[in-house]
Amino acid sequence: MINLHSLILKMKIAVAGEEKRILEFRTIISKEHEFIESENFESEFDFSSFDLIVDLNADDRNKISDSVFSSGKFVLLCAVKKSLTQLLIGKSEFSKVAGINSLPTFLSRPIREISLLNQNEISIWEKLFKALNWKTKIVKDSIGMVTPRILFMIINEACFTLEEGTAIRDDIDSGMKMGTAYPIGPFEWADKIGIKNIYETLRAIQESSSETRYKICPLIESMFLNKQKFYFV
Repeated sequence: MINLHSLILKMKIAVAGEEKRILEFRTIISKEHEFIESENFESEFDFSSFDLIVDLNADDRNKISDSVFSSGKFVLLCAVKKSLTQLLIGKSEFSKVAGINSLPTFLSRPIREISLLNQNEISIWEKLFKALNWKTKIVKDSIGMVTPRILFMIINEACFTLEEGTAIRDDIDSGMKMGTAYPIGPFEWADKIGIKNIYETLRAIQESSSETRYKICPLIESMFLNKQKFYFV
């Protein structure tokens, strides 16, 4: 059993993911904690000396090494494009596994979204998050979690508005900032998150639901296929 009281002073964390996400993750980890990073966790990766294992791109991977789940350590997996349930399909041995929204720009927000399968583990996860000095919100395990689902639908609707010629890009961004006090406009935010992440999340939500409101705007699909941005900077 991990001594959570000792983790408050110093924790050893193994983190895998693309560079952009790792850099953002570093900003929310105290310098007191030791930080080891990797692009991905290969099967031979030794987790024995770590307290927390984090895969910031877990829902982008076709397969996650079984050693991650059998380590007995705390495991945080990005569970937005896939639910935590989907990520754990075929895994017969796992415990202390939680989902996190680690898409670009979301980790550095004041509150981190977390999903759990085992509600009996809430108390031990809360102690861990206290050790990390994180404010968290436990949300239902579902594709898109909560904030990405809401924001990406707003971006989707903004794209329909742009495509229809109702308003131009800059006016939509300015209108959202002035009218709703958003820190940045939907198109600016889309560029920071990445059109690939938005399209793949919306597609996953659409495939899991028969509701027409999740129809993806053709503009988003076209930009995804052509690897485009709304702004050139």
